[in-house]
Amino acid sequence: MKFASMAMALLPLLLTAGCSTLPSGAGHGLGVESQDIEACKAYSLEMVKPQMRVITPALTTPGRTVCTSGSSPGSTNCSYIPGIIYPAVEEDVSIEARIQVLAECLLAKQETARIARLAAQGEATKPDKSQNTPEAVAARSAQAEALARQLLTDKSGPPPSSTVKSAQASKDCEFCPAMIKVPGGSFKMGSNNHSSEQPIRTVSVPSFLLGKYEVTQGEWKAVMGSNPSANTSCGNHCPVERISWNDAKTFVHRLNEKTGLKFRLPSEAEWEYAAQLSSSGPSNPEAELERLHRSAWFSKNSRGQVHAVGLKAPNRFGLHDMQGNVWEWVEDAFHESYQGAAFDARARSSGAEPVKRVLRGGSWFNEQKQLRPQHRNSEMPEASYVFFGLRLARDLNSEEPAPRADSTASAIKPARSAEASGLIP
Repeated sequence: MKFASMAMALLPLLLTAGCSTLPSGAGHGLGVESQDIEACKAYSLEMVKPQMRVITPALTTPGRTVCTSGSSPGSTNCSYIPGIIYPAVEEDVSIEARIQVLAECLLAKQETARIARLAAQGEATKPDKSQNTPEAVAARSAQAEALARQLLTDKSGPPPSSTVKSAQASKDCEFCPAMIKVPGGSFKMGSNNHSSEQPIRTVSVPSFLLGKYEVTQGEWKAVMGSNPSANTSCGNHCPVERISWNDAKTFVHRLNEKTGLKFRLPSEAEWEYAAQLSSSGPSNPEAELERLHRSAWFSKNSRGQVHAVGLKAPNRFGLHDMQGNVWEWVEDAFHESYQGAAFDARARSSGAEPVKRVLRGGSWFNEQKQLRPQHRNSEMPEASYVFFGLRLARDLNSEEPAPRADSTASAIKPARSAEASGLIP
């Protein structure tokens, strides 16, 4: 095709860059170094720009008022839950052309690496006839295309050249979330993108445990006895959703009762610290968008639905889905800014009236800008939508009793109101 021909015509420019080989038996089997793969990906993106097509048009749901009985006889407390704007779900119609360009580039890099290896060994660089049979050429082309498709579409999970090591996670019981130790440190919390993210300040965060994944529907059902989620296509591995902050707190309370442990919601500071991107990450919008495709489910790749936890590449701490999939409730009450906030990781327990609670991370329906680690969302504690979920935390320094022997006691069904269930599936 014309894109492949164009790629081959310009590949000499790419091949002048230093090439080296991975040890034999590298995960993808092409013998191409990681930096060469990245160069080919950048080249394919330059040659074939994204062309987005709308699959599902944007949708706006109306706001609604939720009323509950007040503390005094005959009184009523009402709160307004605003409507939601679903952005359009899009797909890139040029992805197949970009895959072909990337595959051609990878094949050229493979051949250059082979020649360099032979030269280093003092051998002649004549063509290897055994590698030029139609069968061998077809096999290499298929292998390169499969790797290119994986790198650009995540059809087979995280890229094999990923530099993120699998983090060690611990589970305290069968239905407990897997937890990862997040080492303590200091970071600049906030940004200049929005007034609610200011002023930027340095926050010190002690080491703590954070869920490797968002709480799943299987874990929720084991504790609560029912499943509030609207999207159940991935079964027990789907993140639980359509839960309010109040529901999240009830889940934490019952999980702690069953295990004798001290799970909790993370604070805003802990969450943002754990979600911070490496300073060596991409700086241009196109490269950042490509990184999000590898690590997050959002409006550009989710096809309008939630996905099983852990399918995308983890972040530098080994945490999955910190961006996208479902919004995650945190402990903090919402404030319009960080003015007066502490310089440690404690949650802010009170705010303006009525007290809203904070959500972080974005979800499958959000656009790129709402997946920034610094972005803040807020809702009333009784609000529960199809993209609200949670992730749990625990202190490292707390003295916790041993888990109860009877961890299989029958769960109590949560008290939920149909009027407070959010969007109806």
